[in-house]
Amino acid sequence: MSSYAITGASKGIGLEFVRQLAADTSNTVLAIVRNPKATDISEVASKYSNVHVIKGDVTDPKSILDAASSTSAITGGKLDVLIHNSNAVDSAAIALSPSQFPFDAEAVPKMFEPSIATAIYGGLWATNAFLPLIEKGNQKKIVHISTAMALPDFINKTGVSYAVAYSVAKAGMNVQVAKYAAELAPKGIKVLALSPGWVDTWEGEKTPEVVQADEFMLKQFQVGYPDLKGKILPDESVRKCLQVIGNLDERSSGLLLSHNGDQERWT
Repeated sequence: MSSYAITGASKGIGLEFVRQLAADTSNTVLAIVRNPKATDISEVASKYSNVHVIKGDVTDPKSILDAASSTSAITGGKLDVLIHNSNAVDSAAIALSPSQFPFDAEAVPKMFEPSIATAIYGGLWATNAFLPLIEKGNQKKIVHISTAMALPDFINKTGVSYAVAYSVAKAGMNVQVAKYAAELAPKGIKVLALSPGWVDTWEGEKTPEVVQADEFMLKQFQVGYPDLKGKILPDESVRKCLQVIGNLDERSSGLLLSHNGDQERWT
């Protein structure tokens, strides 16, 4: 029997982690969400008795500490795996390249804040809140969901100059993960940054603008990765991510790995 806590579990990749982990009825799955009444996570929880929906916002220290306390009450004070999946971006700035950011001391921090708050501050607070439980767990694994978009090599290969704040925040996350891995290695705790691939998490029918954006990104990604056909579905991404998490050991702790378990096949 294993226990898993997933932040940002109300939709997309986080929700798929909950679905797949809950399918094994021996698992205890803690879905950490800002709104426990959200439709999708409520529906999943209604199907699986081993899913516990817990209110928690990683950008609010008290909130995520309360979530860890609620988790402890359910699991008996321990946790095997923490998956920090929470993510946010400023949609108005996502298409900007670095030189397009304004000379505005108020606007620019606001553009960076959602990504920094979830990846960096949220990563610290979520990890620290659940760390006492992880120390008592059997697997002792902490995983932060990151991206290859934070890698200079990937950026140079593809020429992708947009998504600046998102990429910078995830680059900081990768460093933070390495720092945690160095600190926690003596306790047998493994920490990993994990890229889920290029995943199609869009809900409902895509607008022409979204289709156009996907086509544009595909052409750019294919410059560096010619074999890429398009996005993968959350089901495939999470299935592969769980394999990587299962194989996480002392040798891979502190690294950024792809959903394929390596540092080459990012898409």
